[in-house]
Amino acid sequence: MKFVLAACLMVLALPAAAQPAPVDGADSTRYRVESAVWCSGELRGEPELLLQPGVPGVFEVHSPDSSWRLSVEVEPPGEAEGAPDALWFKVGIEQQVDGRWEFLTDTMLGTPLGRPGVITVVEEGEQESGPETAPLYIEMTASRVEPVAGPEG
Repeated sequence: MKFVLAACLMVLALPAAAQPAPVDGADSTRYRVESAVWCSGELRGEPELLLQPGVPGVFEVHSPDSSWRLSVEVEPPGEAEGAPDALWFKVGIEQQVDGRWEFLTDTMLGTPLGRPGVITVVEEGEQESGPETAPLYIEMTASRVEPVAGPEG
């Protein structure tokens, strides 16, 4: 079964695992990513995760017909890009085939903070890519998480 990645430019973001400690000199800003994930027409989860720029996060989605693993990394646009309230998402998609994860594709997408973005995987030749028709359909919204003041602040 061949798949094609279809992505809307007001696109996505997915997820992460543990919150790593900031590296000295690194950006300590974090982003909350709220998502809804459909597999073969059924809502399979609504993961909410925190990501720090440059530190990828991973999540898996399982359905009776297929299993998917997505890795996501966020990156704020550079000043020269003129989009201070936006975010780049670097997304890798794997599909489980015969018990093994096989790389399907990766992409880089941009979306304004607070606005939903969509990424879909459709069968080759298919034109429709909605949540009811796509083998994998992800809708995500990212927001900046304000740092918590420490005991001195």
